[in-house]
Amino acid sequence: MLLLACGGDDAAVEAPPTVEPTVEPSSTPTPTPVDPPVDPTAPPADPSDPLAGLDELGDEAQVLPVGAVVTPPADGCALLASAPQRLWSSPGPASVAAVGDDGFVFTGYARRAEPEPGEDLWVVAARPLGLPRPLLREALEIPARFERRAAPGLGALDTGRVGLAITDGAANARFSVLSLAGSRAEWIVLGDSADQRFSPAVATRGGRHTVAWTQSRANEPMRVFYVAFDPTGRELARHDLTQPGMSACAPTFVDAADGPLVFLDPHAGTSALLTASLAIDPPEVHVLRPVSHVYDPAQLAAARVGTRDFVAYTAVGTAAATAVGLVWSEGVRQPPPLPIVPGEGYGPLHVSATQSPTRAVLVADRPRGRERGAPREVIVRLARPDGESTRLGEPLVVRGPNDGPASLARIARHSDGTYALVYSATDGVYASFLRCDEGA
Repeated sequence: MLLLACGGDDAAVEAPPTVEPTVEPSSTPTPTPVDPPVDPTAPPADPSDPLAGLDELGDEAQVLPVGAVVTPPADGCALLASAPQRLWSSPGPASVAAVGDDGFVFTGYARRAEPEPGEDLWVVAARPLGLPRPLLREALEIPARFERRAAPGLGALDTGRVGLAITDGAANARFSVLSLAGSRAEWIVLGDSADQRFSPAVATRGGRHTVAWTQSRANEPMRVFYVAFDPTGRELARHDLTQPGMSACAPTFVDAADGPLVFLDPHAGTSALLTASLAIDPPEVHVLRPVSHVYDPAQLAAARVGTRDFVAYTAVGTAAATAVGLVWSEGVRQPPPLPIVPGEGYGPLHVSATQSPTRAVLVADRPRGRERGAPREVIVRLARPDGESTRLGEPLVVRGPNDGPASLARIARHSDGTYALVYSATDGVYASFLRCDEGA
């Protein structure tokens, strides 16, 4: 039986082995990476017109129709097109959700330099066969004055609407509903002192529109709150999910029907992963398992396959290198972590997850060099139960145009088995569509 104290004493939880792969020293110094050349055929990025060029996929793109027969490798994924679709012409963190019969919705923040400095919130719909369709471009009333790494919160509410959750430059958390026709409801202020290092989480639970976010006030522990609304925007419930004697941050939903919310009580040594079922009030909060050496600020991604809960997280590995680890819990079994991305580089990383009926699908940043500022690439890996252990498939590597950097990726799965991957590159935000091995 695993016991956790409610206080900040890390010794109350036995820490599993940390994600610490061995890295052999190299006698040859890593050369400074050079940004790849800009594609001369690509449309120029116009800061005043982020929609420019979105109607051009490029001559090199080979797009397969929706539902085309693409055979992914065993325990792996395959791209549906040889070139990604550009969704927005300036880089920044973005989210994706599967909505409707055959499509996905994407949203992100974008810095704007002209006609005057500011920040935009954008929303685009896209599908594997078809061009991106802009739904919303809106200047934030209070723009952020820092470089964002956390994307807006996004979740499908039904087949024709999504929920948007943002944190503005004044640290207010806000929520709105957007239809696929492009009409947006009034913003609802959820609360102040929102921690902009963490994305809000949005989902439908118990037939209600549910939003969770991290609050951070000076000289107080971080806290996770959630609010539930009915379809008209009327508030039905509001709860602080932080447990007595704990702090809480980084909420993320398991992307499944009535899947729980997963969040973290962070500590420098051993932290606790917690889950909350938000389909009922008051919510039931449980400790899922401990994890050690979590990177600060934490990044979590969760999935559920059968009765097994998977949680991926950013970690600090050997020699303070950053890594992405994977833990799972099933009944009383809580094995040590597996490395999705070994600790072979430095600086912040990112992770996201979704699932099929038989696999957890994980995407993560991976450094292309050891130095802190090394460009990133995105890897996609499958995890599946294998008896009493977990098997990780070989990674699919995704890079930006012209073999350029790619980072801050997120993934979503449509019910037809198509996956959408969104990521930030040097000259904008891109989407790639995939098929993954889902077993029998």
